[in-house]
Amino acid sequence: MGFRSLGLRAKLVLIFVAIKVIPLIMLAWLAWSAADRLAQALGGRATHMADDMAVAIHEVGNKATGDAIHALDDRSREAIERLTTDIAHSLASFLYDRDNDIRVAAQLEPDEAVYRNFIRGQVREYYQHARWKLSADQTHWEPEAAASTPLTQADPKQALPDNARSFSARPPEYLGERSLRPLYLEISFIGLDGRERVKVGGGQGSGLEGGGLRDISRRENTFVKAETYWPQLRRLKPGEIYVSDVIGAYVPSRVIGPYTPESAKKAGEAFEPEKSAYAGTENPVGKRFKGIVRWATPVVRNGHIIGYVTLALDHEHIRQFTDRVVPTDQRYTPIIDAREGNYAFIWDHKSRAIAHPRDYMILGYDSATGEQVPPWMDEDLYREWQASHLPWAQFSSSVPPFRAQSLKLRPAVEMTQRGMLGLDCRYLNFSPQCSGWNQLTEHGGSGSFEINFTGLHKLTTAAAIPYYTGQYAQSPQGFGFVTIGANVEAFHRAATESARQINGMLEQKNRFFRDERQSMLDTVAQRMRAMTTSLASTTLLMIALVIGVAFWIAGFMSRKIAGYVNGIMRFESGDMSSRFPVRSHDEMGALSEALNRMADSMEASFRMSEEAREQAEDANRAKTEFLANVSHELRTPLNGILGFAELLEMDLKDPTLRDHATTIKSSGRHLLGVVNDLLDVAKSESGKMLLHPEQIDLNAFVPDVVHVHRSHAAAKHLAFHLELGRNGPLPLIEADSMRLRQMINNLVNNAIKYTDAGSIWVRVESLGEEVCLEVSDTGCGIAKGDFDAIFEKFGTVGGKIQRDKGGSGLGLSLVRNLAHMMGGRISLESEPGKGSIFTLMIPVKPQAVGTPENRRNRAAA
Repeated sequence: MGFRSLGLRAKLVLIFVAIKVIPLIMLAWLAWSAADRLAQALGGRATHMADDMAVAIHEVGNKATGDAIHALDDRSREAIERLTTDIAHSLASFLYDRDNDIRVAAQLEPDEAVYRNFIRGQVREYYQHARWKLSADQTHWEPEAAASTPLTQADPKQALPDNARSFSARPPEYLGERSLRPLYLEISFIGLDGRERVKVGGGQGSGLEGGGLRDISRRENTFVKAETYWPQLRRLKPGEIYVSDVIGAYVPSRVIGPYTPESAKKAGEAFEPEKSAYAGTENPVGKRFKGIVRWATPVVRNGHIIGYVTLALDHEHIRQFTDRVVPTDQRYTPIIDAREGNYAFIWDHKSRAIAHPRDYMILGYDSATGEQVPPWMDEDLYREWQASHLPWAQFSSSVPPFRAQSLKLRPAVEMTQRGMLGLDCRYLNFSPQCSGWNQLTEHGGSGSFEINFTGLHKLTTAAAIPYYTGQYAQSPQGFGFVTIGANVEAFHRAATESARQINGMLEQKNRFFRDERQSMLDTVAQRMRAMTTSLASTTLLMIALVIGVAFWIAGFMSRKIAGYVNGIMRFESGDMSSRFPVRSHDEMGALSEALNRMADSMEASFRMSEEAREQAEDANRAKTEFLANVSHELRTPLNGILGFAELLEMDLKDPTLRDHATTIKSSGRHLLGVVNDLLDVAKSESGKMLLHPEQIDLNAFVPDVVHVHRSHAAAKHLAFHLELGRNGPLPLIEADSMRLRQMINNLVNNAIKYTDAGSIWVRVESLGEEVCLEVSDTGCGIAKGDFDAIFEKFGTVGGKIQRDKGGSGLGLSLVRNLAHMMGGRISLESEPGKGSIFTLMIPVKPQAVGTPENRRNRAAA
C-alpha cells in the first residue's frame, strides 16, 4: 500500500513524526552520553534561573497589565472628552442655524401660503429604531426584525500586503431607520396685541394646539400652558432674537428599569407600556416626550415693528445629537440601553435634563396647570418641601442649588412610587456628579471625573454648549451642557482579562516548572556528558529536515486548498459544469467526490426550480384567459335574460308576476355587474385592458360622478359631504374617465353599503404631481389583519352582518388594479366600529407602468 492510499490523518501523523519525534529521539540519545559532566553545575544553575525567571515573569506581567490599563483609561478618557466637546459644539452650531432661520422668516410676508412653503422646506434627517416587541418569556424587549439594510465591511483578506498589518475595518454606522422630519412644528405671526394673525403647522398636525388663532399673551393659550414669551417679545428690538427653554409635558413612569409585566405588577399598575414613558430598550414602545424650543424676532417694515414671527423647533432634533451615542467600540446604536451605563444626555443652562434615554427623566411641565413638575429629589429635601406646604416653584427659590450633594443620600421613595422622576441637577442631591458637571462647565469649559454610581464605576464627562443667543447669553454655559456616562470597566476589560489569563498561566507554569525541574535535574545528572559536539551537528541536520518537510507540507496543502477555492469560485460565478478532480482515495478525494455530488444536486435543483416557475406562469395565464373567456361568454345570455325580463315587466298585468319579472331583472343586473367586474379584473391582470387618457376637469367630474349616490345615501338617512380642493382649485388630469368613474363609484358605493348611520365624506386634494381622492365613512370598519384580504379577488371579511351586505368581492380588487395601471395606488385606514378611509392617489400626468408583471411588482412595492 503506497503513501497515496493512506488516509489524511495517517499522512499528517507520519509528517509530524518526521518533524518532531525523530529529532527528539536523536537529541535524547546524544544528551544521555554527556549528562555526567554537566549534571552538578547545570542542576544548581537551572534551579536558580528557574526561580528568578518565575519572579521576573510575574513582575513583567503585572507591570504590563497595569501600564495597559492606565494607557487604555487615559486614551478612552481623552476620546470621550473629545466626543463630548464635539457634540456640544455641533449642537451649538445647529442652534445658531436656527437663528438664521428666524431671521429669514422675519423677512417673509406674514401670509399662510408663504409660511407653509417656508416651513415645508425646513427638514432634517431623523433616525428612529425599528419596531420592538416583548420577548416570548415576557422578561425583556427585543427587535421585531433585523435591520432592513444589511451592514457589511471591508474584507481584511483582500488588503494588499503593504496594508495588511493591523488592517481594521468597520461596517457603516447604523443609526436606525432614516427619514426626513420637519424641523419646526409651527410657524406663527403675532400681532402687536399678542394675538396670532397667521399660524401654520409642520409635521402631522396643523399647529401645536390643533386649534385656531389664539391670544398668546394669555399663558393658558400657549403650548402645554407653559409658555410665557409674550412679555419678552414686547421687549425685543429690531434684529434681536428670543429663544425659549425646552417646553413640553412631563411623561411619568412608575417603573424604573425594564418595563415588563412583572415590573408593572410590582409597581401596582396594569401592564400598559405604551402609556408609560419611553425608555430605550427598557420600554421601546412607551410614550415619547414631546417638546419644543421657540425662536422669535420682530417683523420690521419701513423701520417699524408690525408684529413678531415665531418658530417652534421640534425638540426631537436636539435629542438626535445624543440619543444614539455610546462611548464604546460600538460608537452608535439605534436604541440606547441605559442599564449598561454607556450613554449621552443633555442638560439646559439651568441644569435641567432635556435629553435622556429614559423620557421620564426629562423634566417637563404639567399640561393641566402649566407649572413645572417637581423634580426627583432626596428624602430630606422632599420632607422639607412637604412640611412647608408651599408650591414647588415658591419653595425651590429658597433652596441653595447643589446643596451638600452626596452618594450617602437616598432618593425620595414617595416620588419614585408616583413616577415623578424628572431630573433637575440643582436638587438631585443624591447624585453628586451634578455638582461636578456644574463645576466643569459653569465657566464654559469641559472635563471629566470618575464616580461609583448605582453599582457601576463610571467615567463621566461634561462640556458646555457654546450657544449665546437671547437669554443664553447670560450664562457662561450657553445653552447648557452635554454629559456622557461610560462604564470604566468597559475601557480596560481586554487588559483586565489578559491579566487574569496571564496570572493563571503563570501559576500553572510554576507548578509545571517545579515538577519538571526536579525531573530535569535527575535526568541531566545522568545524561549530559559529551553532548555539545554531537548536538551541534544533529541540530543542523534536524533544521534541514524540518525546513524540507515544512516546504513539502506547505506545497501539498496549498495546492489542495487552492484547487477547492478555484472550483467553488467557478461554480459560484455560474459555471454549473465545474467539478473537482479526484486524484486520490483519501479524505481529500472523498471531499472532492462529495463536492461534486453537491454540485450535481444543486444544478438539478436549479433546473427543476426554473421549470416549476415556467409551469406556474403558464397556469396563471391559462387561468386568467379562462376567466376572461367565461365572463365574455356569460354576458350575451345575461343581456338576453335582462331584455326579456324588462319585456315581461312591462307586459305582465298580474302584480305578483310583475314582481317576479322585476326580481329576475334585478338579479340579472347584479350578475351582469359581477361578470363585468370579473371580466375587467381578468383583462387588467392579463394586460389586455387598454386605458384611453383624456383631460379631466376634476372640479366638474367628481361632483357629477358622486351625484348619483346622494339619493342612495339619503335613502339610508346618511349625511353625504363632498369637499374639493381645500388648498386651491384642482388641476386638470390626464386619465381614462370611464375607469376613473368606475373606481370612484366602487369606493363610494362600498362606503354607503357598509354604513348604517353617520356620514359619508368624499375629499379631493392636489398634492404636487398627484391628486388625492379620499372616501371615508362611519360604517362597520375593517380589522387591521384583513387589510390585505379586502383587496383580493372575492375577498370577504368581517362577520355575518358585513357579508349580508352583498357584493362580489371584485370591486376593490379592480380598483387596486386600475390604480396601478394608471401609475397610482390605493391605501386603507380603518378600525372596527369606527369606519374606514380609502385613499386613492392618481398622478396628474399618465405614467408608463409597463407590463402586467411590472404592475404587479409596483403593487407589491
